[in-house]
Amino acid sequence: MNKQITSAVLAATMMLSSSAHATELPDWLDISGSVNFDVTSDDMKNIDAALRAQDAELRFEILAREGVKLVIKAELERVLNKYIKDENLDAELEKMIEEAYIQIETDKVSKLPRAIITVGKHRMAFAQRLAELPMFKDSLLYKLTNEEEMLGLTVALPVNFFKIVDEVAFSLYETGAGDFKISKDKGMTVRLSKKVTQQLELQISGMLKEHGTADKELRGSVGFVFTSNDGRWKVWAQGLVMEKSPEYVNSKYAGAIGAAMKLGAGAIVVEASTIENHAREVAVAYNFPVGALLILSPEVRYLRHENGSDETVVGIRARIEFGRKAGLTKGPRA
Repeated sequence: MNKQITSAVLAATMMLSSSAHATELPDWLDISGSVNFDVTSDDMKNIDAALRAQDAELRFEILAREGVKLVIKAELERVLNKYIKDENLDAELEKMIEEAYIQIETDKVSKLPRAIITVGKHRMAFAQRLAELPMFKDSLLYKLTNEEEMLGLTVALPVNFFKIVDEVAFSLYETGAGDFKISKDKGMTVRLSKKVTQQLELQISGMLKEHGTADKELRGSVGFVFTSNDGRWKVWAQGLVMEKSPEYVNSKYAGAIGAAMKLGAGAIVVEASTIENHAREVAVAYNFPVGALLILSPEVRYLRHENGSDETVVGIRARIEFGRKAGLTKGPRA
């Protein structure tokens, strides 16, 4: 793929986004997406090196029939980053498809009890997914709490055992993320969710994962999210235990705690996290909406490594949202 072709693809994407936002889509089709551009203080003297695209995605949701939908989400950040830095733009299609799955709601297609079955490339049922911070993929715990781009099967059952559990979700998957090839290594997760009140939600999850060795990685997660009655603020916390992690071999636990609150026209976000024998991090950001499609978010991160070294990164993100879901955000993110 050469630069001219990529330019045409990006232009077509923006035209499509504008069309999706301005016109009424048919009931069976939903198109949405977002593009984020970051500049951090890693190399402010070289703005071309500091500028990057992150979480650039285009999502198509097609309702095949009542209770059956097809979802395809393309991840465009690899192509955009190569375009920005004027690098070789060759890209594999399979690595650009972040999600491609079929989701079935059993009670809508048959007389079976309700269950939601998801098959294909998607995020597995593990831990809490919190993205209040603008550059959330830079967060210390992101890799530990997100099993994404995996080929597998997830079954979510809205059960209620003596009013203890609201939903149980199981995932079986192969652990070769980022492509459509089936690897020999397998993973399994389970997540239990309970909405204690209208404001408080709890989750417990566990994971068993193979990495091609005799040792199997184990992870467990417990967390909560509390949102105020008026939606102006929320707090959250998550704790993890792990064993035989190939990336954090000397770590047994990790955790994060954070809060977000509407302040002025936007929302301020604060989060602190730690990984045992690895690093500690504090991040502060402000999400400021500019119109219906654009959010500007300055962010500061302080990271202290176990060896005593530290670093402070200052950055700003511009987030452009489009489609039927553009401008519709919940809670303190603004």
